[in-house]
Amino acid sequence: MTKQFGRNLAKRLRMAALSFSLLASSVSMIGAAQAASAGAAPADGYKVVGYFTSWGIYGRNFQVSDIDASKLTHINYAFADICWGGRHGNPSPDSPNKTTWSCTDAAVPLQRGSVPDGTIVLGEPWADVNQTVPGKTYSECQEGGCGNFERFRQLKAANPHLKTIISVGGWTWSNRFSDVAASAATRQTFAKSAVQFLRTYGFDGVDLDWEYPVSGGLTGNSYRPADKQNYTLLLQDIRNELDAAGKQDGKRYLLTIASGASQNYANNTELSKISSILDWINIMTYDFHGSWEKQTGFNAPLYSDPRDPADATKFYVDGAVNIYKQNGVPADKIVLGLAFYGRGWKGCEAGAAGDGLYQACKGGWDGSTVPAGTWDDWASGPSGNFDYGDLAANYVNKNGYTRYWNDYAKVPYVYNPTNGVFIGYDDVESIGHKTNYIKQQGLGGAMFWEASNDCRTSSKFACTGPKLLDKIATDLQGGKVPSDTVPPTAPGNLTAAKTTTTVTLNWEGSTDNYGVTGYEVYNGSTLVGITTAKTYTVSGLTPETAYTFKVLAKDAAGNKSAASQVTVTTDKVVPDNVAPSVPTNVQAASKTDTSVNLTWTASTDNIGVTGYDVYKDGVLAGTSATTSYAVTGLTANTSYSFTVKAKDAAGNASAASTAVIVTTNAGGVVKATGVPAAPAVTHDNWDNDGNYNITFNIWWGNNGSSWKLYENNQVVFTESLVDNSPNAQTAKKEFTGKAKGTYKYKVELTNSFGTSTSQEVTVTVN
Repeated sequence: MTKQFGRNLAKRLRMAALSFSLLASSVSMIGAAQAASAGAAPADGYKVVGYFTSWGIYGRNFQVSDIDASKLTHINYAFADICWGGRHGNPSPDSPNKTTWSCTDAAVPLQRGSVPDGTIVLGEPWADVNQTVPGKTYSECQEGGCGNFERFRQLKAANPHLKTIISVGGWTWSNRFSDVAASAATRQTFAKSAVQFLRTYGFDGVDLDWEYPVSGGLTGNSYRPADKQNYTLLLQDIRNELDAAGKQDGKRYLLTIASGASQNYANNTELSKISSILDWINIMTYDFHGSWEKQTGFNAPLYSDPRDPADATKFYVDGAVNIYKQNGVPADKIVLGLAFYGRGWKGCEAGAAGDGLYQACKGGWDGSTVPAGTWDDWASGPSGNFDYGDLAANYVNKNGYTRYWNDYAKVPYVYNPTNGVFIGYDDVESIGHKTNYIKQQGLGGAMFWEASNDCRTSSKFACTGPKLLDKIATDLQGGKVPSDTVPPTAPGNLTAAKTTTTVTLNWEGSTDNYGVTGYEVYNGSTLVGITTAKTYTVSGLTPETAYTFKVLAKDAAGNKSAASQVTVTTDKVVPDNVAPSVPTNVQAASKTDTSVNLTWTASTDNIGVTGYDVYKDGVLAGTSATTSYAVTGLTANTSYSFTVKAKDAAGNASAASTAVIVTTNAGGVVKATGVPAAPAVTHDNWDNDGNYNITFNIWWGNNGSSWKLYENNQVVFTESLVDNSPNAQTAKKEFTGKAKGTYKYKVELTNSFGTSTSQEVTVTVN
């Protein structure tokens, strides 16, 4: 895929837009006829998948707000990278950007600590999650809650049909795919990090752009013959993790790849196997010819041209599609790649026809045949890549260039005989032939590289003509926002637990192409409840009565799944005259001069234990619903006899437990005789908001006379304590309104003998 890549170094607003060439490789296949019988449209409509580049927000000034989401079904965000050895990037001597970066980044939510090999990491953190977004605070942006990713969330909120997919790798960053795929451990790391990435940043799927398995790509990239099989294993591991997460989250997470358009790529992968794992395959059906060759040709010809000297190589769209079909890929899983750019040469002969087609190029004064493209400058060097918007505004029948049409290949080209510049590209006419081809062949839709190249106004060109995206959307979607008509899957494994008057239903979560919004629960034909959970209790039922319950899933568009059904008969009312078992192992877990903390082993009951009565010297001291109780108000240095009885809802009580005799401590304060016991630290932030307590406890032993609380290795609180050794000691610190982020806490407990330190506890605020 012709993909440009950039990185904002040291979080400063600068960008080196980088380009690469997908070097075409040899194709050997049976030629396919241009005419094809009409194929059926996919059940969920044609896909229109557009790539958005992180670096496009800089020199190109193409922002998320410039995306016309009404004409897209999916946006692929380019690119994320892979961490290896604590760093990411590609130092290849042929890499457009040889810089590498540390994977650890305090401003990135998933990269604040050590990052394992094979983890997906951000490619351009400032653009991705740190650049300012209106309505977001400075601290939110510093903690990774802003940037293009937040703007993508907002874009999806305004366009509920839209799906966003993170694309990993690309030409520049495919250097570690082979290493990741080579072992089960790193495959799992990658797969699990994909789930974390999607959940944290709000994406709907992951797209792997490995360029290329077995053959390598850039000099220095890892590659091995086993890539062919390992790629399948990697994709299967990702699919398994995405499906498991999807069940929990009530949606289907998407898995796609960008793939090479050649027989060589088919030979180096198991296309039939991986197509069954993937939701679809984006074939990069462009870059068939370019300025790496010394003869002009077309960037993305739809069909072969018998006059092409390289015709035997079969480098054209129809040839690539047939390779995939012949290798077992279903047509509706093939998404056809479209180029919103052209590729050019300079110093090319005009030829007999005077149009420069299929002619040799000698280059300019420097011997180079590569002309400066739309966004090239002295630093980047010439790429030969021209945005469609630039071509339409400045080249088509302008400035010495003449537009020609090749009716074999169904593509246009321009040529200037004065400077010998030849550019093959796509325009509205050729895109129309390709959308018609998608329909004829029953393909899954169209993908294009990339959104900023279309007709628009930029610092390099002012294009006011028709947009290529408009043509694609009109042809494949009728120019309308795609509607969601696909219902969720039916809830799975519906089970029922019953009592005399209640039935508790449990089921496995449904999945949906956009997301499950809830479940409807029916008693017969009567709706009895709606829930977002995967469990529901129906109460107020009649004993010994048969009921049929149904559960169905629904999505935001109002589509409802088929119902899952279970029939259950409520229990018969049976008098309960069976007492619980006797509590055992009653003991004093701790004591002071005025209190005793009792614990015991739980009793059992035919229906259920509801509580325990605790007796002191034969007199009821209190009741507990748990297996512990603190008896207070005792006299120092005094012996007491404690017993415990279990009880149930029917009022049945067990016999008393074996008595435990406990003597309270002597009066007065007992001082520590050594360093404090190691404190145990806990938190109560189970809902991950910014309000919580950090608590330490020592259950027995030497107390501290003071304590310090560390947050991310910085002291944030100190306090004096009362030494009541060897009894329990506890204290806590309350936090409110904490900002989003990850916080690590530990406690230091100090007395005159020394200091003890707790283990760290981590609190995440979302």
